[in-house]
Amino acid sequence: MKVAIISVRTFQYGGVERYAYELVNHLSDHVTVHLFTSKLEGDVTAKVHLVPAVGRKDLVSVNSFMLFLKSHLKRKSFDIIHSMGPLYLHPDIVTAHICQKRLLHDKALFEDFTIKRRAYWKVRTQAASRFQKMSFKNAGTVIAVSSMLKEELEKAYGIKNITVIHPGISAEFFHSGSGEERRKGREKLGFDHNSFIILFVGSQWERKGLKFALQALSLLNGNAKLLVVGKGDKLIFKRIAEKYGVTNRVRFAGFQRNIVDSYRISDMLILPSLYEPFGYPVLEAMAMGLPVVTCKSVGASELVEEGRTGYVADKPTDVKQLSLMIKKVMNGSQKTYSTAAKERAHQFLWEKKIHQIKPLYDEIHQSKLTE
Repeated sequence: MKVAIISVRTFQYGGVERYAYELVNHLSDHVTVHLFTSKLEGDVTAKVHLVPAVGRKDLVSVNSFMLFLKSHLKRKSFDIIHSMGPLYLHPDIVTAHICQKRLLHDKALFEDFTIKRRAYWKVRTQAASRFQKMSFKNAGTVIAVSSMLKEELEKAYGIKNITVIHPGISAEFFHSGSGEERRKGREKLGFDHNSFIILFVGSQWERKGLKFALQALSLLNGNAKLLVVGKGDKLIFKRIAEKYGVTNRVRFAGFQRNIVDSYRISDMLILPSLYEPFGYPVLEAMAMGLPVVTCKSVGASELVEEGRTGYVADKPTDVKQLSLMIKKVMNGSQKTYSTAAKERAHQFLWEKKIHQIKPLYDEIHQSKLTE
């Protein structure tokens, strides 16, 4: 079977980008894979077709990629066309990573934006929502990365052909490293051995709820520290940290390609996003043996076993509840949490996910042969 995978960017880090990278490499043991992408980092076991994309990671870049894709991808050359999001008008399968219409109607997601930025995001999201609706309705099957996202897509666009398959995790995340590596990593960032490090991973800090993580930190004892990994407006959030009196307890580490090192030195993960269709750090953290505190607005909260691998708050804005859940983790057995988290994450290895995705390919391919 000859399969085309479409992804604007394909990296060994990030969310959608890493999903595409792992999917391509694990699929290649079962089918012949061709990857259509504008940028690739890392080695893949597939025939790579580089498609131009103009501009930064934005609407213009995505639209230009889709335009150039038309001349690069010949539909009749492939048995299955699988797109990472709405990048192709008539895909056989599309993996949905977000519901654009949900973004459009949630004012809380943009309340911290400037007027100019809010107007831009509204125009951008409206355009993306229209194409998402067309692409998803034309797809043979839509894979939603969480049950939460499936419900949102059904409500927003009336789509019925949706299958929930949670993203996978690669084996590298199950290696916690040595105590010496953990000690050196902490020293490098100015954390002492006894600090309880709460890890926050992601960009778009307003949506991801970094403000709420800082507020929750202010309700904890001084031994609790926050490690922030990812890109964001550091100046604004340093002011927020100062407002809540936690400046000296927060480290902004910036973007990290090798995210494993950050998990290795941490004691738990917090992800209080206003909206997160999945939330890859939740699965990554559990694979590294870290308990998780997140909330119901995060799709990956479906993976958390309450009290065993972490806790799920009702709302990200309820910082008191978040702080109480963090205290439970701090006062609990780290060894017990770690064992349970790894066991849970092991159920989501990419090898197992391929055995869920491949039958969808087979079904669609067979239906084409009988047409």
